[in-house]
Amino acid sequence: MNKFSKLSLYDFLAMLIPGFVILWLLDFCGIKPVNADNGIFLGLLSYLVGLCYHKLVECLCSELHLIRNECMEKCAWKEFYKKQKENKEIPEDIDNHFMEVYYKIAKKGCLMNIPVLEAQEVFLRNAVPLILISIGKISCCQTMSCHCSLVIFLIVLLLFSIFAWFSIQKKIYYLIWEGECYLSKLEK
Repeated sequence: MNKFSKLSLYDFLAMLIPGFVILWLLDFCGIKPVNADNGIFLGLLSYLVGLCYHKLVECLCSELHLIRNECMEKCAWKEFYKKQKENKEIPEDIDNHFMEVYYKIAKKGCLMNIPVLEAQEVFLRNAVPLILISIGKISCCQTMSCHCSLVIFLIVLLLFSIFAWFSIQKKIYYLIWEGECYLSKLEK
């Protein structure tokens, strides 16, 4: 078994892009954190800022129960078993059950699209606060022409990003329950 995980392009971009946006926002506010001519340094700094920002957002979302949401786990459970025309009882500790099933599925090498969905979910989770901050910064700026249209676009993008974030989260739970169901059928 491979003990080292590879850094995927999804993971890299999920840290690099928010970090770059944060540096852009700082530049937009008149703070020049780095000379844009030095691309390698800008990339490294963007990635480092993105990693720190990701940890901050992850901690905040954990405290607000936006990550590993038990309600969403149960909703995906009900939706899956309703489609199966089964009335299977929800486990008492669904969060622990989710982790057991997740690792069982991972060990079997099934449902390999889940890491991609998780990376997309992380990217969206990181993007939502940045979109909010961008809306605030652009709204306060008097020099930007047509900023009203941009703010409206960003608000729509924000709403769709939140919807996509939670839809992907729910899809991950759904795939885990689906994997559990079909693995148990194969093991019989």
